[in-house]
Amino acid sequence: MAPAASHDGDRPLGELIARAGLVAPNDLYAALAASRASRRRLGDVLLEQGLIGERELAQVVAEQEGLDFVDLGKLDLDPHAVELLSERTSRRHHAIAFRSEVAATIVAVSDPADDEGLDAIVAEVPGGVRFVVATATEVDSALAEAFGDSSPEGW
Repeated sequence: MAPAASHDGDRPLGELIARAGLVAPNDLYAALAASRASRRRLGDVLLEQGLIGERELAQVVAEQEGLDFVDLGKLDLDPHAVELLSERTSRRHHAIAFRSEVAATIVAVSDPADDEGLDAIVAEVPGGVRFVVATATEVDSALAEAFGDSSPEGW
């Protein structure tokens, strides 16, 4: 797991991306304008336009939220941890419990700004929860490994 450098939750995502030099300033301004005009998240616009990679975005979001980033694809899922979070909640909130530690269950999420999802996970998992950030693609792969490729409608 890569450590979170510092909690930058008060800094806008665009500022963190600019500070990291991940996107050219003119491209970033254009993406910000497109984000505002379409009422979509800046990260989604940057991904769609191919201006940032999914991994880079997840790392910046983790930094912004003061969380660790994990390369979930390189980690084995702990079956006991997986069982602590229902398939329904895991799929609905794009999260996977992947490791149990003494003080907490480690849960990877692709959207740490989903407060409703984080609250639902904390309410369901017994004991403490420690959230980390992973790419959406890696969470999808882990969900498929843990629960199979398909999910019932409505999740």
